[in-house]
Amino acid sequence: MTHPALFGILYFPYGLMVGVPAVMLGWLATRAGLPVSAAATIVGIAFAPAAFKFLWAPIGDLTLTRKRWYVLANACCALAFFGMCVIPMSARTLPVLTLIVLAGALSATFIAFALQGLLLHNCDPAMLGRAAGFYQTGNMVGQTLGGGAALYMVRHLPALWMAGAALAVVVLLCNLPLLLMREPPRVGEGRLGDRVREVWRELRAMLAKVDGRLALLLAFLPIGTGNAQFLFSAVATEWKASGDFVSLVLGLVAGIAITIGTLGGGWLEDRLPQRRAYFVACAAQGVLAAVLLVSPREPWAFAVITASYTATLGACSAALTGMALALAKGGAASTKVSLFIAFNTLGSLGLVKGAGWAHDAWGMPGMLGAEIATVMVALTVFAWVSRRVLA
Repeated sequence: MTHPALFGILYFPYGLMVGVPAVMLGWLATRAGLPVSAAATIVGIAFAPAAFKFLWAPIGDLTLTRKRWYVLANACCALAFFGMCVIPMSARTLPVLTLIVLAGALSATFIAFALQGLLLHNCDPAMLGRAAGFYQTGNMVGQTLGGGAALYMVRHLPALWMAGAALAVVVLLCNLPLLLMREPPRVGEGRLGDRVREVWRELRAMLAKVDGRLALLLAFLPIGTGNAQFLFSAVATEWKASGDFVSLVLGLVAGIAITIGTLGGGWLEDRLPQRRAYFVACAAQGVLAAVLLVSPREPWAFAVITASYTATLGACSAALTGMALALAKGGAASTKVSLFIAFNTLGSLGLVKGAGWAHDAWGMPGMLGAEIATVMVALTVFAWVSRRVLA
């Protein structure tokens, strides 16, 4: 069986497709004199396909082999990264760069589709949680450290094309672990219509089980997505944190913390029932929000507690992935797992905006209090539903 660490390497380009637009292009946009809303649009475009990828996930299940989809999608991402680096940022080029980000983000969804099938076919079932942890580690490292490295290269290399070429080479090298993996069988047999119906039967079979429906409900609840994480930089002054200190804490330290969290979440997933592991990780995130709320308004407290909160975000991501993979065994893995991820994204849609609104209305206690209340209510609802269904 394949070592689970290889799935972290394979999933790194997916995370990089979020990290490069969010960190590198966001910085370049503000340096070019564009409004912050322009940077927010780029970041939103990079995230958007993840919320709806379940709609085209059957394409990944029904057409090319998993390895071919991965290689093709990875090549498209490499081209997108090169384009993001070599096209100068300006108001005139912003529409073109936004289209490149969208094309890359759509291509990256097929990286996810390919890996979900490969993981289930090449990983020891007893190590599924650990594999999910490494899988999400690659994603999170790409978003944090990968995005920061792209920005560093753009700022310090003699020519922009060098940064683009370096990113493209790194992404293409991520194909190498495929040589050590077996290709999963295709979903169904016969004509395309027959295989589409087979995907639908697999999905219905999963949702016909109580475990499947309860897990989907838990994924949909607005928890585990680390809403405060995206506003830490905006509220850091309340802890008297300087700009350089925030860059260090939310960059390098966050990257290390989230790696510890994803690996820890995978470890937990192998030792507890899948729903319970995700439940525990989400509850821990709510507890850290409460600790941050009452913490001393000092830089050291900001660093320690936000890093711990970031680690719970990694744990939640790994636990959710492990839960989805455990229920996706059999055929149509891409469609099944994408449904869970999409429900999780849709269930939390708008909560970051809501957290910002709560801060504007009631300050820091309002923002963190709203998140704590959401976690408490959501977990109580799930516990009540579980008892009613499983009684």
